Amino acid sequence: MRAIIVEDEPSGMENLLWKLEKNCPEVEVIATCANGAEAIQAIKRQLPDLLFLDIQLGDMTGFDVLKAIKHPSFELIFTTSYDEYAIEAIKNSALDYLLKPIEVEELMDAVAKAKIKIGKNSSAAKPPSPPKNTSRMGFPVSTGQQFIPLSQVLFVKADDNVALLYLADETVVRITKSLAWAESQLADKGFCRIHHSYLINFNQMQEYIRNDGGYVVMSNQKAISISRRRKEDFLLALAAWNN
Repeated sequence: MRAIIVEDEPSGMENLLWKLEKNCPEVEVIATCANGAEAIQAIKRQLPDLLFLDIQLGDMTGFDVLKAIKHPSFELIFTTSYDEYAIEAIKNSALDYLLKPIEVEELMDAVAKAKIKIGKNSSAAKPPSPPKNTSRMGFPVSTGQQFIPLSQVLFVKADDNVALLYLADETVVRITKSLAWAESQLADKGFCRIHHSYLINFNQMQEYIRNDGGYVVMSNQKAISISRRRKEDFLLALAAWNN
């Protein structure tokens, strides 16, 4: 996803860039803007897929920037220190409203929503692609790539800024990418993010338990909790997978 960041505070810009680089590899920042005038020019010239927009920009507000864009084609995520603009953000069709300091999990959730929305818009405009071979996939490891049958992956677990693949033969493979990257690669291959630290393989799920907030039992008997904020998405994904 090609993104533009509009932020007038250098520390805020650096913080968001760092968090996106470490946790959201699917986002390519194509421009950064320190004021509203720069933002308007960059948006019209670059036509981003995604816009991270601060509200107080010194020379104008983020809402002034939006008024200057006649036919916006991007998904919008507000980033601000003020919570009183949430209603106006909704009126401007914002996908999310992130309060500073931005939490990594909230940022990743917002980017995931943007990816789904942008993907739906793209699929509506393009003919369907031929099915890809999803039987195995090359995962980046410290020595290069390791090719693993996806049917053997039980779940993927976050480990700081990288992730661990837990396999059916009890092997654990440490990859050099984040859990967010793994989610972006596996979401359409029968995998589902159910917790900020876990991505599970539906094909290796043995049981779903509604009690105690909800959790799943994998084929190796590992029980993994479903976070409250991800439960609705899990149930929708589960229904689609069952069908």
